[in-house]
Amino acid sequence: MKSRLLKTTLYGAAASTCAVLTLSRLRTGWYGPGVNCTAHWLHGNDAAEVTELDARHSGIGVATNAAAILFWAWLYCKALGKCPGNPRAVFVTLALGPVACLIDYKATPKRFTPGWELVFSRKDMVLIYIAMVVSMALGALPTQTPRGGVQGASS
Repeated sequence: MKSRLLKTTLYGAAASTCAVLTLSRLRTGWYGPGVNCTAHWLHGNDAAEVTELDARHSGIGVATNAAAILFWAWLYCKALGKCPGNPRAVFVTLALGPVACLIDYKATPKRFTPGWELVFSRKDMVLIYIAMVVSMALGALPTQTPRGGVQGASS
């Protein structure tokens, strides 16, 4: 389970961060605002206006996103169980994005939301959640060992 959790977290954090950086560049002309806005819990909403990538805003933003992804990956892996069948895996994966978004933006105090609404449209935010979910699902897939056995099924 630890191996799957780590892989799911890494894949989800990498994909969502890449999506945020790409969309930020497309929407604002800068890479910074998309990752910096996630540091709004510490630096206020002005973090979204910082255009440069820096440790103070970007580092905090990326680390905050990775911590949130770790939380979602843990819940996702728990919901999947050790050896989920295809129907369960599909259902849990399809539920992940909407549940994460609902909790992130409706149940979480405003100060602790991802802050993406400060930079992105709702469509952009959907794309970020899709990138996260698809990547986490790929990270949760069992891997094949050289002898053809399944590795990670009992992890």
